Amino acid sequence: MLQLETKRLIIRPTVKEDNRRIHEMLSDEETMKFFVEGTYSEEKVSEFVNRNQKETHHFTIFLKSSNRIVGKISYNPWFMKDTKEIGWIFFRTASGNGYCTEASKAIIEYAFEVEKIHRLIATCQPENKASIRVCEKLGMRLEGHFKDCIYYKDDIWWDELFYSMLKEDYDKQKGEI
Repeated sequence: MLQLETKRLIIRPTVKEDNRRIHEMLSDEETMKFFVEGTYSEEKVSEFVNRNQKETHHFTIFLKSSNRIVGKISYNPWFMKDTKEIGWIFFRTASGNGYCTEASKAIIEYAFEVEKIHRLIATCQPENKASIRVCEKLGMRLEGHFKDCIYYKDDIWWDELFYSMLKEDYDKQKGEI
């Protein structure tokens, strides 16, 4: 089982025992405002965790100092060869502490150094300023702004920003991010 550690964080695969805290995070309307799925019920969290343990790479992020869950990060295959997608969600109380950037750096290093991927992508809505800042801090390049590409509900469509990092970009900035 893959487990990554940083100076302040432990990043390990999400398991059933995380469900209660994950539900607290995913049931918060403010936290989930940029997710089409909206808030999650306890049952939906349980289904999500069970499905994702088998199909994708979803990790729970803990503070080393307290063993408290502060967020989740995903690292999933994308439809293009040797390409993965990274995504994150954090408790509002954990925001602004650099945890997302720190956890993402660990995943990025793993992706390019161990899995030898060619390309890493991240997407977010233009209104999600925190995720935009993380992508920029990571050295990801804004490749596109897709208009009305995600159907939300009630004939409301969302725009999406598309960021990426190539292996050559990672190699150039390895010590900087």
